[in-house]
Amino acid sequence: MKQVNLLTDSPRRLFFHYLGPTIGSSMVTSIYILADTIMVGQGIGDAGLAALTIFMPIVASFFALGLLLGVGGGVLMSVAKGSGNDSMAHKYFSTAMIAAATVSICFAIFGSIFFDPMMYALGADATNIELIRGYGLCYTISAPLFIFSSSLQSFIRNDKSPRHAMIAVLTGSGLNILLDYLFIFIFKMGMFGASLATSIGTSITVCILIIHFFTKKNTMRFSFRFFSIKALWEIAKCGFSSFLIECANAVLVFVFNHTLLKYVGSVGVTVYSIMSNVAVVCMSLFNGVTLAAQPIIATNHGADNHKRVLQVRHIGTITSSVIAVIIFCVGFFFPDLLIYSFVNSPSSEILELARYALRVYFFAYLFMNFNIFFSGYFQSTLRPVAAITIQILRSLLLSSILVSVLPMIFGADAIWYAVPITECVTFFVAMAFLFLGKFKKTKESK
Repeated sequence: MKQVNLLTDSPRRLFFHYLGPTIGSSMVTSIYILADTIMVGQGIGDAGLAALTIFMPIVASFFALGLLLGVGGGVLMSVAKGSGNDSMAHKYFSTAMIAAATVSICFAIFGSIFFDPMMYALGADATNIELIRGYGLCYTISAPLFIFSSSLQSFIRNDKSPRHAMIAVLTGSGLNILLDYLFIFIFKMGMFGASLATSIGTSITVCILIIHFFTKKNTMRFSFRFFSIKALWEIAKCGFSSFLIECANAVLVFVFNHTLLKYVGSVGVTVYSIMSNVAVVCMSLFNGVTLAAQPIIATNHGADNHKRVLQVRHIGTITSSVIAVIIFCVGFFFPDLLIYSFVNSPSSEILELARYALRVYFFAYLFMNFNIFFSGYFQSTLRPVAAITIQILRSLLLSSILVSVLPMIFGADAIWYAVPITECVTFFVAMAFLFLGKFKKTKESK
């Protein structure tokens, strides 16, 4: 098969070459997370779901660290390759891998030793600590698997092998779902079985990802002598917006749940759980589009091919916009389809509230697609301040403030407007960054 050339091949062909595998990987990851949650709920019950929820910040932290090093290092590696600096590309890859190994091993050791105090700090108590321990200890010990899975996927996509990354994720996720069913329902292994299934599935993903380094397509080189503190700092800056998304989501869920319990009650939390589960799948589509464009944009940015960068940006923007309109139409015109997917027999109260909330909430997707794509665009063109600002506004700052303040002023129904307003405001901030960058380039060219 002919090797793709990110600097000369048609931007449209390159984008769609990456689009299928990246969306596939993102979708499969989100679906297996949902399947994991559903199986724990069905097989172990409410207590299992509660235990899983308390441990979720640790799960998010593993993904966040993997994205910090993988996306940050992958972008910088592509930029270095685009500029013809292969030795610098190897330095970014090696530095990220050494950092991933160091952090994940420390997390596995100290997380296991101080597991109980850590869980009590996250909200565990005597009634659920055993369930949390059953799931969390195995998961914590497997920290290197989860962190390397996230980081290696990004590097391999940036090494022009998006299909290899997708096959690895598909295989590991499929095995995870199968083992979840066997361990929970057949062998009655409880929370430990759910965690073991996830760890085994992820280990298979990592093994398949590692195969890439023994193929002719591999252009990455690892050496301990390439490690650099300066390179690590650059990776952290570039990947911080991706890291922030995972961390901020956990905070936002907590704020939403707390506010809904105060103003709406448990019915509101049930409705929000429907919306947040749907959001996981929808955001995976937008992330897939962003990740498809990222290696092409970063490589051409490094080579100063600004015309090609703009072409890929245009294609990515249109693609994510089409997806956003389809998502909006489904949520606005067919909310019952989504409600009954998660709740078998919803009460009339849940049905009425969910219909209203979903129709309001889904306006957010008309802006969210731009915000996610342009955050990735700024990341790929080495404008980390713009990328981080967008993610802080949409994932943490504006959303948390509006969720808390709107119901105090306008009543309980206003809670559902928090995310659409946040995404709308963030969209205009993203456009401001975009035109500011264009103005600076025009000024420099004169």
